[in-house]
Amino acid sequence: MVTRIAGLVCGTLLSVIVGCGGDGVTRVGIEGELLAQNGPVRNATVQLIPQAGTEGEGAIGLADEGGKFTVISSRNRDAGLPPGRYRVRVSQLIDGDGSVLSAEATQAEYPFSREGVPPPYSSPDSPLEISVPEQGGKVIIELPVQTLGK
Repeated sequence: MVTRIAGLVCGTLLSVIVGCGGDGVTRVGIEGELLAQNGPVRNATVQLIPQAGTEGEGAIGLADEGGKFTVISSRNRDAGLPPGRYRVRVSQLIDGDGSVLSAEATQAEYPFSREGVPPPYSSPDSPLEISVPEQGGKVIIELPVQTLGK
């Protein structure tokens, strides 16, 4: 009886260790690029909201100075995200003088800042969607507008 219980416990632990993360969700890595009509969208937050049939809770990434980003997609900060369809929300804070703030900046720290990505693309109801393929790889997000930052 003890051997049977020990085997069951070991089997359960092994399946958790071998899984694709603590939550068992399979993720793929992406190399994202965020563009607008006036060039790369720098220092922006990219939120990917899963659509019907896509596993997981979504993902978030921070675009660098060239608009390049990667994402994490769990409370455990697992890299990548599950393949599937995602709604895309983009946020870029700009200061009162029009300069683009760091992707980590908050409106509380910069009370005169405003959103640099025009609605509806900065809203959770953004009409922009992308597909992440089963193998992951390069994903280009193109905003069909100009951003407001300098």
